[in-house]
Formats: sequence, structure tokens, C-alpha cells
Amino acid sequence: MTDANPFVVFGDEWGIHATSTQHLVRRLAATHPLLYVNTVGMRPPRLNLYDIRRSWNKLRSWTTPRPSERTNGLPRGFVYSPFILPFNRPSALRRWNRRRLVDGLRGEIARHDFTEPVLLISSPIGAEVAGAIGERLLVYYVTDNYAALPGVYRDYMEDLERTLLDQADLIFVSSRTLQHDKVGRKTFPVLLPHGVDFEHFHGAADPPAVLPKELAHLPRPLLGFFGLLAPWVDTDLLRHVATSFPEASVVLIGPAWGRSAPPTQPANLHWLGPRSYADLPRLAAHFDAGLIPFRQDRLTAYVNPLKLLEYLALGLPIVSTPLPDLDMFGDLVFQASNPVEFVAQLRRALDDRSSARRQARFRRAAAESWEARAAVVDEWISESLRSRKLR
Repeated sequence: MTDANPFVVFGDEWGIHATSTQHLVRRLAATHPLLYVNTVGMRPPRLNLYDIRRSWNKLRSWTTPRPSERTNGLPRGFVYSPFILPFNRPSALRRWNRRRLVDGLRGEIARHDFTEPVLLISSPIGAEVAGAIGERLLVYYVTDNYAALPGVYRDYMEDLERTLLDQADLIFVSSRTLQHDKVGRKTFPVLLPHGVDFEHFHGAADPPAVLPKELAHLPRPLLGFFGLLAPWVDTDLLRHVATSFPEASVVLIGPAWGRSAPPTQPANLHWLGPRSYADLPRLAAHFDAGLIPFRQDRLTAYVNPLKLLEYLALGLPIVSTPLPDLDMFGDLVFQASNPVEFVAQLRRALDDRSSARRQARFRRAAAESWEARAAVVDEWISESLRSRKLR
């Protein structure tokens, strides 16, 4: 093992979605040995296509020949899928899961010689191993109001988060609302807004005149959204936009969450289904405006959408419902708090396509790279470890 601090990271399922945690981890793994732990147990599985696919992927990961394997995108990293059940009741089952998780993880840490790792947790279930794997530092990375996510074990999430806020040596949060609410016993949260894989999106910002076949038959303008079509996406608002722009095409790209069926009416509302992260810029570069139609509730009051900077890297004008920290982007994002305002702001956005404005969007996105975010995390962790040695 090298002198670089090894990391053990608890995150969402590796490779399913390009999440903020996975973007950050890819950059950290360029300079640190790293073990990424796929987690389950935040909500009970249901009988739907989304959960069946996830359960099948989890089952396959449990039956691989080795407990952890190198994976694409983690140059010095491994992915580990512990065998635990996606339930936490009764309490005996939670204790069984915790014992399995701790024992399995200790074995992985020993196998890879990750002595005294930094434990970075972005999925609250990681609290189950806090203090039990010999970590030098406990870091909590908060990107959502986890207890408000649809279908989760709310009491369980709140209990796990109390543990993390009590024990964390460092806390990073993705929005100012989270910074206000997620204050730890030992530390005040560090604001770490989402970054962007700038070159990945900007490289497609000047698309060819010939549209991809998926879009070629659709009338312009193309009013686009990409991402998980989850309950926090306001489908009624999308229908209102489609009705208000009958000459346009409202284009949705991304997987559907559980039973959340994407809207199919009116006729100019088109769901293209999921696309790979690699393929996304090729399609989204042809949007005439990027939409962030999130509901306004106790979940989105904390959210910092990844797609905002990705839209900017493509040079797209953006219309969004009110979300935390949008004021940091000034007039680069049009905001609207109701359907009538949303349509009015979208008309403004469609007229906001000058070269100067596109360049302003590019410049803002270029300054917010994931490499810069990883450097901030690395520096805070290094400073915390240095301070411990001086005590």
C-alpha cells in the first residue's frame, strides 16, 4: 500500500446512476487506494421493474467469485457488495445485518491492507460500521434530506443520521439549507456544492446539424429534461409546459423510479427512456432549453441538482422551480414558482441564446469541476489528519 490515505466509501449502487458521490470518488481514487461499498437497506424492495432490476444486479454482485473487484472508473479502487438484507425490522435482523456488514468489511480492509482508512459515508447505512473498522477519520457527505426520500425507512434513516452527526469528524454538504440543518456535535458543515464533468458535456456543446435519430422526428424547439424520473419531478408541470407549447416537443430522458410512470400526454411529450451517461451529451446538446421541474417540498428544499451545471456546460438556457442556492447563479437560471410563471420564464429562456450568454454559461460551468471539488475534500481531510497528529 502507498503512503496516500486509503478510503472506505459508503455510497449508492456503483454504476447505476452517475451520482455526486460517484463523481467525487472517481477523482479521489486517482490518488488514493479506495474501497467503495455498495449499500442496501434504505427502503424495502417493491414488486416493480425498477426494484426487480436492482435486486437482480445485487444478486449478481453477491455471486461474483471474489468479494471485491476492480472496476472501470476507479484507477486505484475496488467495489465491494456486502451480503445484507434490505430490511431493518425486527431489531434482531438489523443486528444480524450490522454484524455481517462489519465482519465482511473488516475482511476486505485486511485483504487490501487498508490500515486505518478514512471512512467517507454518503449513504447513511454506513453509520452501522462507524467506530468498528479502525477508521482514522469519519467523514459524512450529505447531498439529500435522506429521511424524506420516498419509501425509505424514515425512523431508521433518522437514527443513522443522528449517529453520523454525533460522531463525524468532518461534514460536507451540497447546499446551504443542508449546511444550516446538518450541524455536527464536533464540527460545522463545509459547503461543497456539486461539480460537473465539464469536458464530458462541453465536448458536445456544438452538436452536428443532423439530429440523432431519437430526436430527428420531433418538432422544435426541444424542451428537455434528463435524470431520474422520480416522485420529486413535477409531472403535472411538465404536462402544463407541453400544453402551453403545442408547437414544441418536451423531451424526457432517464429511467423511471419504481412505480412513477413518466407522463405520456399530451402528444408532444416524449419519454426516450434511460440512456447511458456516456451517451447523454449527444442527445441533450440539441435541447433548446434545459428544464428542472422539481416539486417544492421537504425533499427538494435541500437539493442541489447535478443537471444544472451539466446544462450550463452544454450552453443551455435553464428554467427551474425554486431550489436552494440558485441565486448563486444569478441570471443564468430562470426561476418560476408556479406553472404560469414557468411558461413565461421558458419563453424568455428560448430567446436567451446569444453567443455571449452561451459563453457566460460555459465559463461558469468550467469553474465548477469535480476535480476542484475533490481537491477541496482532500485538503480538508489532510488538514484534519495533520491536526490529529499534533494533539
